[in-house]
Amino acid sequence: MINQEDGTIPGQALSALETVITFLLVPTALFLVISLIAYVGTAQRKKSSKSVITHIE
Repeated sequence: MINQEDGTIPGQALSALETVITFLLVPTALFLVISLIAYVGTAQRKKSSKSVITHIE
């Protein structure tokens, strides 16, 4: 038995599926969404701008 602080009641345990979803799939999905947003934001700038340093005419 785990010693509980005064007045705390432990909740239900997570199932294996809930654990995988919460700690593996959700962070991975958030990473992919944020990466996609960052990529789209920088890809549009790369196409439209020509730098003197990187472009020789």
